[in-house]
Amino acid sequence: MSRDRPIQSDTAGLCTSVRRLGREKLAERTIETVLQLTPDTETVATTLRAAGRRLSRKTEAIRREGARAVRAQVKGTDFSMFADFDALQEHARLCLQETVDAFLELVAQAENERFQIEQITQNTTVEQRLSDPAFRARREAAAVALHQAWESGHWTAGAWEAFGKVFDAYRKANPPPPAAFSSNDTGPARQDLVARKIVSLETWKAAGRQA
Repeated sequence: MSRDRPIQSDTAGLCTSVRRLGREKLAERTIETVLQLTPDTETVATTLRAAGRRLSRKTEAIRREGARAVRAQVKGTDFSMFADFDALQEHARLCLQETVDAFLELVAQAENERFQIEQITQNTTVEQRLSDPAFRARREAAAVALHQAWESGHWTAGAWEAFGKVFDAYRKANPPPPAAFSSNDTGPARQDLVARKIVSLETWKAAGRQA
């Protein structure tokens, strides 16, 4: 291959984002998916170094940013507007859904591009890569995209941790109701309900919270 001949990629048809991350996992589009698919810090740092950049931020700082955003959002919220814990958690997930969707799109693109860069690297020499400015620009763009996905994932993790504290406070302020019946004086009534396969509304709610 000539020194000044651009490196040609034959990996345009690869769907590595689907193969590596899993079609089912990407389709879930949940916060748990983000936490599972966030690129690990060492991989991001190595990818940046190869592109002539360095990782300048710590995960703790990014997570704190996400937590601060949530605390500012929930400050002064009247939690009586939520019927139960499930309604509160659903609202929290909706608050972060746009961030989740953006992350999943970004991480799929970043991992796909990173894989293609790896394929080019394995099939070319250092001299060929150094002499091709288009490849160097592509490698840097891939590293930046992966870095952005990494930041987004840790921001989301920090935000969800902050919501976890909100959930704890809600549970403390709204303990589950006591059992509808006591074993001492309501035995006959309990047996009658069991026989008729009737479950009280409060018992059903309590079971839902514990599920």
